[in-house]
Amino acid sequence: MKVILIGYEGSKKILSASSYFLKKYLVNSENNFDIYFLNYGNFSQKLFCGTYIELDSEQKGGADSWSSYILNYLKTIEDEFVIFALDDYFLSKSVDMDTYNYLLEVMKLNDKIGCSKLGITPACRPMDYTILEGDLYQLNRHANYSVTTQFNIWRKEVLMDILRTVSNPWEFEIKGSDVLNKTNEIVIGSTNIPFKYPEASSISSRHPNKVSVLGNQKNDIEDLINLGYLNESELIMGQWKGEVESYIKYKDNPIASITSNCNDPAYYTTMVTKCLGDEIE
Repeated sequence: MKVILIGYEGSKKILSASSYFLKKYLVNSENNFDIYFLNYGNFSQKLFCGTYIELDSEQKGGADSWSSYILNYLKTIEDEFVIFALDDYFLSKSVDMDTYNYLLEVMKLNDKIGCSKLGITPACRPMDYTILEGDLYQLNRHANYSVTTQFNIWRKEVLMDILRTVSNPWEFEIKGSDVLNKTNEIVIGSTNIPFKYPEASSISSRHPNKVSVLGNQKNDIEDLINLGYLNESELIMGQWKGEVESYIKYKDNPIASITSNCNDPAYYTTMVTKCLGDEIE
């Protein structure tokens, strides 16, 4: 399965770290995943896994050229299914391959399924989906963010159809969700989440020059700091608006870093618990 991770010039600073997490928790001798980092301009730093794809010398047209670059790339591959996401989500645990394979098999058996969600998201609360059997759910038509830039398995043609209606990643999630919800395409997922990673992306315009590691394993973070691929002084715990605590202060107690000024403390506490599990002290 091809894993297509799209970025921009500013996200190249975290590609080494992103590839570290993917190598540790997704790519191994038993898992058949091909990682592609799509970006602009040269990249000479280390990738622990995957291939860097230079889409152009620079992103001509700015954010509103986002979808056209992705479409042009997708036209070059013949795969029926792809995993698609931004490049700045850091995996925190090994992928549950049994659940992943089950979701993929369900998609192969039903051509009405256009997308399968692989990670935790605040858009997938119990009132937003209907359990079909066991851990398998179907997202309801009224659910917000049926389309996201997080890890999802996409039927490639459905993904391309949505990209043709939008220009930038914000439209992809908001307008794209409205477009998808008005079609006959089904979105599925599992309450036994196969990809564990912080739903808050590692980089955001909300906190320029900072990198969130809320929900990632302390030993991984410290390893990347020691290797020089993360700068401890730039690390923060979350990406909500307003004040966010530093990693230095809360590295040993990530739950305590979730302050009341974030938009949904209960959700982020659940997210960190799912990402770290027994590692929470």
